Amino acid sequence: MNSNIEQIPLETKKSNFDNEWKEEVKQLEVRVNVIQNNIDTYASELKELSAETKELYDNYRSNNPELHNDLVIGLDLKSQVERVLKKNLLALKKPYFGRIDYKEHGETKQFSLYIGKNGISKSRSEIVIVDWRAPISSVYYDSDIGESSYRSPFGDRIDITLQLKRTFEISDQKLIDFYDSDVIANDEFLTKYLSKNKEVVLGEIIATIQKEQNEIIRDIPWHSVIVQGVAGSGKTTVAMHRISYILYNFKDRFQPDEFFIIGSNKMLLKYITGVLPNLDVYNINQLTMEEFFLSLLEGDFNQKKGKYKLSNNFTKLTQVDQSVQKAEMKRFKGSIQYLKALELFLQKYEQELISIKDVTYQNEVIFSKEDILYVLRFFQDKPVQEKIDMLNKRLENKVSNINEMNYQEKEKIKVEVRKFKNYFGVRNAKIDLMDVYSKYISHLTEYRKDYLSNSIAVPSEDILLLIHQELKNKMIDLYDLGMLTIIKRRIKYTKDFEYVKHIVVDEAQDFGVNVFAIFKKLFSSCTYTIMGDVSQNIHYDTGMNDWETLYQEVFQPAKDKFYVLAKSYRNTVEISDYASNVLKHCSFKTYDIEPIIRHGKEVALTKCNSVSEIVDETVRRIYSIQQGGYDTIAIICRTVEETVQVHQLLKPHVEVEQLEEDIEEMKFTNGVMVLPIHMTKGLEFDSVIIWNPDENSYRYTDADAKLLYVAITRALHELHIVYQGELSKLLFSKVNNEN
Repeated sequence: MNSNIEQIPLETKKSNFDNEWKEEVKQLEVRVNVIQNNIDTYASELKELSAETKELYDNYRSNNPELHNDLVIGLDLKSQVERVLKKNLLALKKPYFGRIDYKEHGETKQFSLYIGKNGISKSRSEIVIVDWRAPISSVYYDSDIGESSYRSPFGDRIDITLQLKRTFEISDQKLIDFYDSDVIANDEFLTKYLSKNKEVVLGEIIATIQKEQNEIIRDIPWHSVIVQGVAGSGKTTVAMHRISYILYNFKDRFQPDEFFIIGSNKMLLKYITGVLPNLDVYNINQLTMEEFFLSLLEGDFNQKKGKYKLSNNFTKLTQVDQSVQKAEMKRFKGSIQYLKALELFLQKYEQELISIKDVTYQNEVIFSKEDILYVLRFFQDKPVQEKIDMLNKRLENKVSNINEMNYQEKEKIKVEVRKFKNYFGVRNAKIDLMDVYSKYISHLTEYRKDYLSNSIAVPSEDILLLIHQELKNKMIDLYDLGMLTIIKRRIKYTKDFEYVKHIVVDEAQDFGVNVFAIFKKLFSSCTYTIMGDVSQNIHYDTGMNDWETLYQEVFQPAKDKFYVLAKSYRNTVEISDYASNVLKHCSFKTYDIEPIIRHGKEVALTKCNSVSEIVDETVRRIYSIQQGGYDTIAIICRTVEETVQVHQLLKPHVEVEQLEEDIEEMKFTNGVMVLPIHMTKGLEFDSVIIWNPDENSYRYTDADAKLLYVAITRALHELHIVYQGELSKLLFSKVNNEN
């Protein structure tokens, strides 16, 4: 043993810990008292403001501007007080989770800061708990004991010496325990929390944000970020916290209603955005991809009036056997080539709408073809109707200037000008977007060779005719909706695309790269947070199986950031290894999972002889899981139809959550849920039972491997597989225990 190392007696260590414990209990009491005083103060203030605004309401008269202003100001103050009161109420039971002690270089003063979900102040000048989003809080997430730094609110680097980083376990205002980063390893600390049931884990997310996650959360919002994250890497958590961070630190540049969160289904959206109020985020737009496109088309495309049927790609997973032609059609519609072809068509369409030839007046050319083309090129990003308006006005001005030299009477001048009012077209002429889109498909089919000569990879005529036939049958999908928004943006004079500042897309791999290329065309100044995992692309033909095209062709590698989150915090080692073995059967590029070292039960497989035996075994396992203290259980099925059947089979034997008539409208809840795979994406459960993954339901293909990978990685603690017949070959792996 090295004799130079100072040996501290055990009694001294215990004495030091006891003293620190007493001090931390005291500090907790101080802050709880501050929070309680704040609650009492704000509750009293809210009561007074509520009475005042009620009185203003009762006496309100629309013709009294002063009273109206008083009411608006009163409601605004009331809203602010409600927000601060809620923040203090949320902080009361667990005021903070961390503490850092540090000195700034060149300074003698030592700072000791407590960090919580909500910043709490005793007065305007005295902060007793620092908000986790504040710049200094990054030290808690990113730094080890010793020399470090952080960025000030103005972007300046501040060098510090970090002397203490401590994490607290607090419940109901009581100090349960605390851990110092130089004493307990990070993985050991995480394992302690992740071993608990799902509800407890969700409550500790902010305290357990990791360095690589924090880097993404705190990245500046002036460029876009694309995140490839393996299952359980915290992608959604990072996205929601990033929104909160941006709105907190850049409130002068971003407003909540300028943010859009886009998900693959309503259940996922409700699940992931449920945490936003606890992150002090309100009034964020939350839409599925289809809903988002439809909102942009509002007033210009009436789905019901035209009797168009929106094909939901997610429920179409029921089609296990899909034609090769249909798969090729989907690949084309999800590709950038489909958008490039439309843009080429719209150039030709614009030339048909706008007369590009010399304009003569009184035997003289007053607006040459070259001048017209110059205007169109200079304002190429403007919609056609706006270009028409500009050309009409320029021509009217030219005619007016000529006549001012010839006539003194204004009425005569107006008569001459009026002759050219709509020379280039009517500014607000009614345009049927679907009619333009149908012309595009017809043009693409008829002049396919012309598109090929412009280096656009157009499929065979048979594939194009299939697209045309689906439109003729009134069948459309989200890629058709995307094309319609591009047509609207390029042709119509509208402001529908001017209010979007930042778009967050969760489960982004489920959408073709075409969708993101459309976004970039619609919202040129918008930034993005794109989260996904190409190993979980359940729409193999239309979704993304790699990030290359998106990152290299749609975004800007020199400016935008690409991150990889490889560590999984969700699954046990046993479940994570089982999922990895499924991916080893695949031919596409996969990202290795680095599981946090948390062991659990082996994956349990049970072979049954009949459906009724599968039901009995599933019920037995549900009761066993519940007795183990787990609250969230998912029975995962292959298709929507199978989900409905299994729900009916289990209902007489065990309490299962009711299925909605439209399964897409379901909400995540505690208890036992029976769900199709596509509805479980982005969700996690304490335990998962996969229903009958035989070789007929899951063939030996890349597409089905991704489906099974999604199902397996939904489980936090336990994974059970019950089946009859021959097990899918995708599940032949090192972990194959028959129970």
